[in-house]
Amino acid sequence: MKPTRRLISTLALVASLGALTACGPEDPYDDNAGGSKASAQPSKKPTAPSDDSSDDAAGSGDCGTPPKLPAGHKRVEPAVPPSKGSLSAKDAKPVCTPNDWIYHGQGKAKYYLFAGDVKAELATGAGKTKSVPVGQLWMHAGDCMTNQSAVKAPYSCSGNIYDITLDSEGEINSIKEIWHP
Repeated sequence: MKPTRRLISTLALVASLGALTACGPEDPYDDNAGGSKASAQPSKKPTAPSDDSSDDAAGSGDCGTPPKLPAGHKRVEPAVPPSKGSLSAKDAKPVCTPNDWIYHGQGKAKYYLFAGDVKAELATGAGKTKSVPVGQLWMHAGDCMTNQSAVKAPYSCSGNIYDITLDSEGEINSIKEIWHP
């Protein structure tokens, strides 16, 4: 190899190595990095994915603190299409994504019965719901799992996550579809 080519190759290698080390965040707690410990903010890093039903948030975004649900509420993801009077669903936990927090079912499915008088709501858009008979909600959830083309406006299949509350006997007394774009 000629000396000029060797010099150009060496410069290219040094430049690419410099670019690699220049990428990525500086450690705000490293005194040699020019940062100040007093004014530095640690970067938010998601926790490792978890298959159990703990409250660990997993994902690849920068979301901050996981959302808290109101007392008595929980989020679930149906494991199979609901049938008349029952729902088999996994607890849905928040997962940080590049866009925001979303919920995904985790762990083993639990079996729920519906109370006699259930308040059911389907999502019609961001922050909007419509009260429906619980049977319509069951059909909608089943269609979202098996035949999305059967779902007609103003409804859509938007994540298959439902917010539920339970009565004193552990039966679902309210269920609301959570809209997600």
